[in-house]
Amino acid sequence: MLTLVYRSEMTQSLSANRLAELCLLSARKNQRLGVTGFLVHFHGIFLQILEGPADVVETLFATIAADERHRNVDVLMRDDSEGKRNFAFWSMNLGPLDDAGFRARVLQGDMSGQEFAARTRDPDGALDLLMRAYTEACILSHVDPAAHDLTSGTIPAWILPTHMAQHAQP
Repeated sequence: MLTLVYRSEMTQSLSANRLAELCLLSARKNQRLGVTGFLVHFHGIFLQILEGPADVVETLFATIAADERHRNVDVLMRDDSEGKRNFAFWSMNLGPLDDAGFRARVLQGDMSGQEFAARTRDPDGALDLLMRAYTEACILSHVDPAAHDLTSGTIPAWILPTHMAQHAQP
């Protein structure tokens, strides 16, 4: 299993609805591919973790890195081991750092876009932030964050716009 953490910057602004749509499409695709993951977005910066079969994750990441919506794509961590998945519940989920309450709990206070940009360049800081966002999303979704053997493939309704919630289940 390969665990890959990357950071990138947006080349174009995405609305919350468009970002949720992309995450839903990614969740469906990732479920078919056997990939789990989690994404946070804040002030134009994406921070994402992908877990799954090495060849599948490498191919998926190559597609992401070539996507014109990203620039300055940096791999922060690549671990190819037989360990358990740490972000196993969702095929893809989005930590809504645009939500003030969620952001305050995950970032443990207020953080500027500049501070977030600096912190997410450090692999340990990025992984810590992703883990806290994942744990918070699990708590809000009434999921045990230690549920390593589950892959739902859905995006919790609390992050989806109301008109998309009915389509969250594959």
